Amino acid sequence: MATAHHETAPAQTTSALPPLRALVVIDGSARTGRVVDYALSLAQGRRPIELVLLGVVREPPDGRLRGYGTFKRDELHARLKDAIGRRAVGAAARRVDQAGIAHRDRIEVGDPVETILNVASEEGCDLVVVADAPAGAITRWLPRALGLALATVATQIIQTITVPVVVVK
Repeated sequence: MATAHHETAPAQTTSALPPLRALVVIDGSARTGRVVDYALSLAQGRRPIELVLLGVVREPPDGRLRGYGTFKRDELHARLKDAIGRRAVGAAARRVDQAGIAHRDRIEVGDPVETILNVASEEGCDLVVVADAPAGAITRWLPRALGLALATVATQIIQTITVPVVVVK
């Protein structure tokens, strides 16, 4: 899994508490603004905060890469990161910079749930902030018609991770 990083210097703090390290999942949708707003509101507390801004780009189906090997996969991942991830994470990073909050930016290619869990662990995050995807027609219909519910990325993370998760609607 390839990684893109950007770091800013930590802000000076006078608190004796260690900084809260929050993983903020950026998906590039309209919900991203609310996720960043919530993360910025965490900085209003007494405890210093450091953010890890994470953009996850879904892994493309392998069938489309058949015959091209790792070289083409790496090139494709780089293009996906550029085309999809950098804009969304960059916009969030600018807002966080304006607020003067220390952050680290990452863009990863892979399964969203697995990637979020791995990055939260690698970065030693104390909290995960993620948007809840709006329910589509099938997701709304299944519980009523059949009593089945489809797990969203947020619910899968909540069921698996050992740190608190804030789901922003």
